[in-house]
Amino acid sequence: MFDAHAKRLFVLFFMVGLLLTLQVRILSKGVKHIGVENIQETVRAVEKEKAEIEQLKESLVAANDQIVLYENPSQANDSELLTQLDKKRRMLETYLNYTDVEGPGVIVIIDDADRELFHDEPGNNVLVHDQDISKVVDELRQAGAEAISINETRIVFNSTKIVCVGPTVKINGEQMAAPYVIKAIGNRKHLEAAINAPDTYAEFLSSYGLFVEVNTSISVEIGKYEGEIKNIYMKYSEEGER
Repeated sequence: MFDAHAKRLFVLFFMVGLLLTLQVRILSKGVKHIGVENIQETVRAVEKEKAEIEQLKESLVAANDQIVLYENPSQANDSELLTQLDKKRRMLETYLNYTDVEGPGVIVIIDDADRELFHDEPGNNVLVHDQDISKVVDELRQAGAEAISINETRIVFNSTKIVCVGPTVKINGEQMAAPYVIKAIGNRKHLEAAINAPDTYAEFLSSYGLFVEVNTSISVEIGKYEGEIKNIYMKYSEEGER
C-alpha cells in the first residue's frame, strides 16, 4: 500500500517538475540580454530624437512668427518686414543659382591625353568630349553636389546645355576648350569618391589616358548663373486652381 502511494507521489512530482522546466524554458526564450552598448545606443537615439524635436519646435515658432508678420503687416514695422522679405529673396536666389556661393567641395581638372595614338586608333579617343563632361557632372550631382561650375560657368539643372563643337564644347552658349576645371560644392569625401572610386566615369577616362585630377578644398567659390531659367511646361499655380 505504501509502495503504491509512494509511486503515485513520485510520478506526480516528476510531472510537476517536468511542467515547471518546460515553462521556464519557454519564458527564457522571450528574454533577451541587454548589454551596456545596447543601452548606450538607445540613449543616443533618444537624445538625437529630442534634439530633432527641439529643432522642429524652433522652426515651427519661426514659421508662425512669419505667418503673423505676413498676415498682419500693420503689427510689424517696415524694417522687420523688409528684412524677412530680403531673407526670402536671397534664399530663392541661392536656390535658383542666381547668387554667388561658397562652401567645401572639390576642384576637378579634366584634360586631353598627351599620349601617342595606337595603330589605327581614332584621334577622338584622346580628346575630352561633351558627353564626358556631362557624365562627370552627373556623377558629382548624384554624390550630393549642391552647386557646380565648369570653367567658371555655373551649371543649372535642366537649363545648362553642354554640346560638342569640333574639338571643343559649348556650355551655356560659351565655347570652351580643354582643360576643363569643374568646381563642386558639397560633402568633400563624397564628391572626391565620385571621381576616385572604382568604376566611376572619371576612372574610365583615365584608362584612356585622359588627364583627371581631383583636389578637395574647404572653400570653393562658384559664381552665379548669368542666363535665364525658362520653364516650357511648368507654370505657377494659384492656390485653388486645379
